[in-house]
Amino acid sequence: NRFYYRSDHYHFAKNDIPIIFYFNGVHEDYHRHTDTPDKIEYDLLAKRAKLIFLTAWEVANRDERPFVDKPTLTEASN
Repeated sequence: NRFYYRSDHYHFAKNDIPIIFYFNGVHEDYHRHTDTPDKIEYDLLAKRAKLIFLTAWEVANRDERPFVDKPTLTEASN
């Protein structure tokens, strides 16, 4: 399904801008009209939201900026 390549994240990553791609997979109703709020597991959603917040907090409060460990662009293309 190439979820990563279809995401907004991909366009940042391919330009060597650090990203984090959170994805919990698909289910039978994924992106269908039958995917209704009553199917949300709110306890799990809260855990994921906390993980994302704490990750962002950690990154934002580091002394050094994140870096790309395997850059795709060369110095010549910058």
